[in-house]
Amino acid sequence: MTSSRRSDSAPVNRQSAEVAVGLLVPPVLLGILVTRALADGLTQLGLVSEQLFAGDRLPNLKMPLGAPDIATPASES
Repeated sequence: MTSSRRSDSAPVNRQSAEVAVGLLVPPVLLGILVTRALADGLTQLGLVSEQLFAGDRLPNLKMPLGAPDIATPASES
């Protein structure tokens, strides 16, 4: 009789496992999609901030006329 009880309970356990997996798949897929969208958004935010700090969107600064040119080295004597 013990073997007949095992065979009767096995399909119930398998069905409950299949139901559990079926219920867990949509939240996992949704989590993957949200994570991907969040990563893309943060990447775009990083690119925008990189452009901002690179000076693409900053105003031009007016330099005084008597200011020395930093790009040219001082004369070597």
